[in-house]
Amino acid sequence: MQDARSIALQTLSFFDANGYISFKKVEIALSTLSSKDRSFCINLIYGVLRKRIRIDYELARFLRKPSKVPLAVRNVLRMGVFQIQFLDSVPEYASIDSSVNLVGVKEFRNLVNAVLRKIADSGPSREQPFNVTYSHPEWLVNYWRDVEWIENLEELLEYNQTPPVQTVIASGREDELVRKGFVFDRSQYSDLINVFQRGDSMDKLENVDEVEYILSGVGVPVAKHSGSLTGRINSMPWLFHSLGLNAFTAAFQKAKELLRSFSKEHDDFIYYSQAMTEEENNKALNSLSDFQPVKMEEFFTRRGIASKFDGSGYWLQPWKAPLVSYVARLRRAR
Repeated sequence: MQDARSIALQTLSFFDANGYISFKKVEIALSTLSSKDRSFCINLIYGVLRKRIRIDYELARFLRKPSKVPLAVRNVLRMGVFQIQFLDSVPEYASIDSSVNLVGVKEFRNLVNAVLRKIADSGPSREQPFNVTYSHPEWLVNYWRDVEWIENLEELLEYNQTPPVQTVIASGREDELVRKGFVFDRSQYSDLINVFQRGDSMDKLENVDEVEYILSGVGVPVAKHSGSLTGRINSMPWLFHSLGLNAFTAAFQKAKELLRSFSKEHDDFIYYSQAMTEEENNKALNSLSDFQPVKMEEFFTRRGIASKFDGSGYWLQPWKAPLVSYVARLRRAR
């Protein structure tokens, strides 16, 4: 039976080889672990994907030719660095020893041992490029730097590096959640519950999109655009390594198609985008020449949600809204 680290290694190597994560396989593998080991394994997978750009920068200090190191060994090193630098719950010696034990070839066992010991002894590099500090691809940081509707770029990058909380419908479930060992609190934006830590129960909680939930109270249809999902990178960290500018162009066309379809059927509706790109947001709305924006400042302010209006819709800001996203209410001009 595989342990948590072996499952994490297999998952990360599969992603590098195929460009996606086989969640069905991961779920089957996780079902053999204890609750504690499941949480550790998931944290390891998502954590390495989240921090990989920074981790690879650290590894490059001690690896002469990183690209020459076999893929599986590189992922062992990444997992080791993540545990050493970002997981206080794992002692350094345990991070190093467990990483070495994942490698079968003696030559590479020695390499893993030597590199991780050097990283543990030297600590994190003191100076890094801006995008490396926040573990984002440089092209994406440069893109967002030019988007004037993002009030604070560093806050967005920090937000993307923070694991999301799960939001669920309350419906008098507090006692049940306490009994099953969940750690939670009321959302500051709605009557939903934010779950910060799963309990021992294998019960699955149905996650609720809190922005969509709040918008349902407006009383008009909502056109939801997922697109590039750049507003959900914190919950889908593999996007750091699979997204490209070409994805924005393709998503722009899908956004326009969605808007065109909705505009044929509705005279008043909300466009809700889970993307943080101008192509999928304000530029996509330019295709609706016979619709006018409806102001929503009061709606957002009443709920304590910070937003920035671009003339067409609202960019919901990190740490000051349930989810970073884009919302525009559109009404046909009479």
